[in-house]
Amino acid sequence: MPQTTADKTYILQNLPAGTIRVQVITNSGKSTYKRPEDVDVNLDEISIAGDGSPIVMRGKPGRPTKSPLAPVTPQIATISAVREDYMDNNPVTREVERNPDGEDAFNLILKGMADEAASIEFDRLEAQRNGQDASDLATKRARILKSIADLLVTRKKLQDGGMIDLESPVFQILFKLILQSFREAMEDAGTRSEHIETIFAKLVSKLADPSWKEDAKAKMKGKI
Repeated sequence: MPQTTADKTYILQNLPAGTIRVQVITNSGKSTYKRPEDVDVNLDEISIAGDGSPIVMRGKPGRPTKSPLAPVTPQIATISAVREDYMDNNPVTREVERNPDGEDAFNLILKGMADEAASIEFDRLEAQRNGQDASDLATKRARILKSIADLLVTRKKLQDGGMIDLESPVFQILFKLILQSFREAMEDAGTRSEHIETIFAKLVSKLADPSWKEDAKAKMKGKI
């Protein structure tokens, strides 16, 4: 969009400190650097970098440097201010800054990702409803859902603290092997069979008590 005289005046009034030259496109189409006071706001077009800032020289003339400071127009300046205010008051941003290691920050991040996945799903359904290709949207949503799953798995591992799952089939097989090895060791030591049965009866009774698993979990967590 062509720059208006007001736009160019605003840019020149908000140049970065130390600016000595501004890159412009003259009325003849030539790119050159001019002192700010020499820029013709009626005929010259001020060159703008990809980040929306004017291309300027600061200090001694030489290689041009880009500054991200001044927005191109007052309208963009207003939008930038609204964006910065939104970011400063965003719940995720505020919680991460306040307590990045806290559970609330983790939950807000998960909710944000879930919201994005839901938004993408809505866009996908709308695209499909209108006969449009939605494969890219489906891929984006799948990536977000995988990231959510990865985060949940990571959190569970951190919460468990590397504890053994006493209910897992793998542990049950291992525990049976330990008990069988214990029985065989007692037999090899010459322990009478009736004593072995008595010991195992008491052991089974002890293990059947719900408090045993709670004690085992507490010990793994280092609480006892």
